[in-house]
Amino acid sequence: MSAIVTLYYLYWRVTSTFNQQALFFSWSLWIAECFGAITTFLFFFAVWRPRYREAPPAIPGRTVDVLVPTKNEPEAVLRKTLLACGDLRYPHRTLVLDDGNRPAVKKLCEELGCVYLARETHEHAKAGNVNFGLAHSTAEFIAIFDADHAPLPWFIDRLIGYFADEKLAFAQAPQEFYNIDSFQHRADHEKKYVWTEQGLFYNLIQPGRDRWEAAYFVGSCAIMRRAALDDVGGFATGSITEDMLTSVKIHAKGWKSAYHLEPLAYGIAAETIHPFHIQRRRWSLGGWQVFFTANPLFVRGLTFPQRLCYLGSLIYPIEGFQKLVFYVTPPIVLFTGVLPMQALDITYLMHFVPYYALALFAYNEMGRGYAGYLLLEQFSMGKFVTYLQSFFSLLLPRRLRQFKVTPKGEQPSAPHALLAPQIAVAGGSVLGIVFALWMLLAGRRSDEFIIAVNSLWALFNSGLALAIIVYARSKFEQRRGDFRLFDSVPVRVGWDDGGKPVRRGAVAEDATETGLSIVAAGEIPKNRDLSLEIELPRVTVRATGHVKHAKTAAAGNDVVGRFGVAVTGVTGELDTLSRYLRESSVAKFLAEYSTRYRTYLDKRLAKEPERRERAPRLPAPLPASIAANGGRPALGAIRNVSDTGMLLASREQLAAGDRVAVEIAFREDAETLRGIVVRVVERGSDEYPEWVAGVRFENTGVDAINRIVAVATALSTLR
Repeated sequence: MSAIVTLYYLYWRVTSTFNQQALFFSWSLWIAECFGAITTFLFFFAVWRPRYREAPPAIPGRTVDVLVPTKNEPEAVLRKTLLACGDLRYPHRTLVLDDGNRPAVKKLCEELGCVYLARETHEHAKAGNVNFGLAHSTAEFIAIFDADHAPLPWFIDRLIGYFADEKLAFAQAPQEFYNIDSFQHRADHEKKYVWTEQGLFYNLIQPGRDRWEAAYFVGSCAIMRRAALDDVGGFATGSITEDMLTSVKIHAKGWKSAYHLEPLAYGIAAETIHPFHIQRRRWSLGGWQVFFTANPLFVRGLTFPQRLCYLGSLIYPIEGFQKLVFYVTPPIVLFTGVLPMQALDITYLMHFVPYYALALFAYNEMGRGYAGYLLLEQFSMGKFVTYLQSFFSLLLPRRLRQFKVTPKGEQPSAPHALLAPQIAVAGGSVLGIVFALWMLLAGRRSDEFIIAVNSLWALFNSGLALAIIVYARSKFEQRRGDFRLFDSVPVRVGWDDGGKPVRRGAVAEDATETGLSIVAAGEIPKNRDLSLEIELPRVTVRATGHVKHAKTAAAGNDVVGRFGVAVTGVTGELDTLSRYLRESSVAKFLAEYSTRYRTYLDKRLAKEPERRERAPRLPAPLPASIAANGGRPALGAIRNVSDTGMLLASREQLAAGDRVAVEIAFREDAETLRGIVVRVVERGSDEYPEWVAGVRFENTGVDAINRIVAVATALSTLR
């Protein structure tokens, strides 16, 4: 219905509404509307029937080389990735392709057992680098990861089974990003919902294109068949987005691809506005290069659906010109009174409003809960000049449009001029409204309806501009070097108090390799060297540190606090912590967040899930000794509590119906909470198992429950 109405609207616009006195203006707006229709139709085509695959059984006995290209990424970021590559279960080699020729990276490879390769010349950027690695590999399959993407141990096992099909060239997994405070994310921590600008692509567009054998390689988080790469002469070097061009060439040769929608590696999204724009400019410039040098409409060997899917990926930078037209049209009308149509009256609105409303509704429903129209429009406002710059970069000499690595894990400063276009849109829109109203009040214009409609349009544009300006200003700098991964990890903290050793239990709410945010009953001194025993499942990591900041609150006679602890020293045990964070904490943390909202039809047609009323829960990350069915107690943590029950994180297996005794130690005494397990969710991994159990209180005194609830209430004031 939306497609039919859109086609009729565009036909009516071009045949009945053009202003003959302003043909350039009229054609510009109509072409911009046509571009929107084309991209929407291509989107509908691509996502009409997404394909969601189940991983086939792994094929044993194949040879796999893991390639990790790097240029100037921080050593700390690369180390995490190489540790994760070393933990891949399937037999493999890890080859580090260092285009920065750095002695420190070579030493890191020697330490971690990786093969270090560095070429003398650096032509063709990333594509040339991975081809150099390919020349030093004889493996049947190649797994490739960006320097910031740490794979899960079962990455190869989950994808290698697809290659039982001898015509399959590559299996691609989504690029997942764990730093949900990045520029491209919007997170609602209370509702446990996170939206990301790339979510629509990885969760819907790639599965949709997979139905048409057109899911493409995205440069990382994939396994590729060596024979397919040899068939197309290796990774393509004709574009700085070598991944898309390589995919086009592979599909044109008749090879197949598979897209597996399961997070199997986690990386770092561009943290701030500056690297975000560097990345998007590189992608769009590469798209232009493919469009003009290997346009899929004309490449022999592609199927018609593949041509359409690739076309949708290549023309998106034209959005920069489309949005420019949409942003300047209202101010032009408000300042000059010249319209891009014969008249802006009720007849026009009777055609426009149904078309626009139905188009928005259809796009949202076809987006399956991943679209987020207003957020996408905000990002379009933020990127339109970046896309324009990428087009005009084609006119520059090759040396001035060289490949630029997206800065990650760093804290680069961003030029405030990045927001100048958005400020211009907001300022021009508001000035246009003020000018038109002044002319109207002065009696120099009488087109009230035209001014009203264009003022609303201008206000919408200025609202988008202000929204992205306000958000971007908070993302000019990355205040924290590493994103904290939320978890509930028991920690034993010790220090010397005038010759008397003190030990206290605590829980790390979030963690990195360099810092912890811990909660403890009682106070932890700031100016003392601390010993830390971080109790991971099945292993204890010992480290040292000191409190950098602290907040405490009283809960009756108890004192509780949140303490920011800087972890000092780099040891092999901290590598164990890094492995735990990347293999277990990331997956557990992101599993708590929904990435999909419910659309209108979801709410009206799908059966509502049953929701049981329960007492309000208060976060209460406290260390606990958990004993099930009278057995030996094991260290764990309380996650939240109410006056009827609690949520536990246990390192020992629990099952529904188990009776548990949970002891919480305070400064001078302890409380024991007793209850029955009513539900259990297994989390973590094989190496780091964890069970999260919902417990209903039984045989527990009211005073003990009230004490824990009071402590949780006090903790909530410290956030």
